[in-house]
Amino acid sequence: MANKNPVEIDGITGDVVSIPPTKGTRYRAKLDSINDVKREMAKVYREARSGLVDVQDATKFTWCLQAVAKVIEGSDLEKRIEILEGKK
Repeated sequence: MANKNPVEIDGITGDVVSIPPTKGTRYRAKLDSINDVKREMAKVYREARSGLVDVQDATKFTWCLQAVAKVIEGSDLEKRIEILEGKK
């Protein structure tokens, strides 16, 4: 079975030592409004077109961003309905 983690050879013993995977850096993006989500979607698109992000990954990211946009839209509608009904 192949090792999925990178390996290195110990310079003293000559043994092959597995290098544990490192955690990726956390990506932060402001996603508080539909405009923020739109901006992030455009960024993902440009990165995919430029070859910086794999198209399959860009598709997955866009799916997630669409879900965030729907939640924001629903939340905004809920607030507007509450205001119209005089609950707030």
